[in-house]
Amino acid sequence: MPRLLALSFLGLLATGCSPRRPAPGAANEPRPDVVLEGAHLRSYEGDTLQVSGTASRVLYRRAGGEVQATEVVVRLPPGRGSTAGSRADTVITAPNMDGSLASKRWVGSGGVVVQTAEGLVANTPRLTYDSDARRAHGDEGVTMRGPDYQMRADRFTLSAADQTFTFEGTVHAVLGGATE
Repeated sequence: MPRLLALSFLGLLATGCSPRRPAPGAANEPRPDVVLEGAHLRSYEGDTLQVSGTASRVLYRRAGGEVQATEVVVRLPPGRGSTAGSRADTVITAPNMDGSLASKRWVGSGGVVVQTAEGLVANTPRLTYDSDARRAHGDEGVTMRGPDYQMRADRFTLSAADQTFTFEGTVHAVLGGATE
């Protein structure tokens, strides 16, 4: 039962990142089946923690397993093969997240921030996370700051397992004590 609740919450997170829907009970929006205030999440694969986090509010609809969440903080632990320097969680915060329990995918929107154990901070308007692949990606641009650089890119992919970013499209970097 705890795994089902954690998966339900993860699915709720997956639906919280699409464009905001009308308030529950609004003319075209069906009332949610479950509303959670101050929700906490832990999702496991076997004995391995895959995701943990919190949300200010979570709406769940059984039909389709859709989830909407607001003020979300998600922690993705590094993979087993990570180096000693990257054993801390990757933290993703988003004002909104929408997802689906069936697809195990969620989308963060409204100004998503990703922080890695190495001190990298990335900002993107929208991020999609695939729980099965443990990968996030964004196609609406990203800015990133590290200890000695800043960069911008059109698109990115983040591997939660090893906390590495891959950038695509036009990439602009400023190295050495960069400030913006």
